[in-house]
Amino acid sequence: MAAVNAAEVFELEVVRIPQSSAGEDVKVPSVYLEDILLAEIGGLRDGIIEEEDLMDELERANVSRKENE
Repeated sequence: MAAVNAAEVFELEVVRIPQSSAGEDVKVPSVYLEDILLAEIGGLRDGIIEEEDLMDELERANVSRKENE
């Protein structure tokens, strides 16, 4: 899964929210970075974001990378 792999590289928390908590107007599955829609079923990227696209979006958003151990 792209989000899991991204969480190994970037300082971010992956949160899964059930549709009942997301709201009536939210299409599931959807992928957001803060308030930016990255993927939405039946819409943008048809609900699936490829790992390379997600990494690019995180870079553009200036999300901090984890320091090497």
